[in-house]
Amino acid sequence: MNRRIVTTLLATLTALAPLGAQAQTRFPERPLQIIAPFAAGGAADVLSRFLGRALESRLGQPVIVINRPGAGTVIGVQALLQAPKDGYTLLLTSNSTFTLNPAIMPNLPYVATRDFEPLAQVATANLVLLTYADHPIRDVPALVAAAKAEPDKLTLASFGTGTVSHFAGEWFKSVAGIRMVHVPYRGSGPAMNDLVGKHVPFLVDTVVAARPQIESGRVRALAVTSATRSPMLPDVPTLQELGFGGIDLSSWVAVVTASGIPADARAKLGEALAAVLRDPAAQAEMRKSGFEPVYRVIPDWAGEIAREIEQMKAIAAAANIRPE
Repeated sequence: MNRRIVTTLLATLTALAPLGAQAQTRFPERPLQIIAPFAAGGAADVLSRFLGRALESRLGQPVIVINRPGAGTVIGVQALLQAPKDGYTLLLTSNSTFTLNPAIMPNLPYVATRDFEPLAQVATANLVLLTYADHPIRDVPALVAAAKAEPDKLTLASFGTGTVSHFAGEWFKSVAGIRMVHVPYRGSGPAMNDLVGKHVPFLVDTVVAARPQIESGRVRALAVTSATRSPMLPDVPTLQELGFGGIDLSSWVAVVTASGIPADARAKLGEALAAVLRDPAAQAEMRKSGFEPVYRVIPDWAGEIAREIEQMKAIAAAANIRPE
């Protein structure tokens, strides 16, 4: 073959090589899905669908939300881990998946510190200790005094055994040195209905669920369980402010994929999510749903999750929290 032709071919192939690489690594080329391990219609489902719509505009592909509720988010997690590890399947879920389940379920079909590629923490939902409006106990010091005077007489409800609501209540009781009977419900709605109906005197629930009842005057907020006050209830003190040091528990939400997805997919998803969470209009929309927007990358995922699991294990052991 003529040397000039060979030289021309080599030059052409060299010039085309970057284009071929770009074609191979372009992401995304087809629709994506977000798995929501919660029932349709709830606050977390609403957040999933909002983020799905917002990501569509950033990624240029449809983002479909698929509900896979059940088994304390485990069914949704399994759906993620069984999908191809190509970056096209995401999971939006809470710390129940990553730190509470591992604290009380020894035989989970996943390892929280290993099986996920975190994109970012995207939101928090604060928790609040509540009573009904005309209950004679009107603040946390009075509650603690009454519980110490008559151990196991008062009841404290949660929206489910092993949920963040349950853990927060048990952490409070442990630090306060009191004994109250735990009353678990199957969801926030039934628990709140019974608090409003005065069937239970105290409840730990999300600020999302509680704020309408607080604003209507049906229930009273005693304290939030996070380290800082909730932006949605700025006049309600934290338990730490009231002298119960160390208590800091909220429901935090993260978007993850399965570990091992391609680096270019990981980068593109991370960039799109960051752009969404830094948009003031998106932040305002999330607050309407009751979530406080947070954009936080977790570089030491394994270490941070492991530390929180140990903390939750200590609470579970002290309160004998077991899965249903």
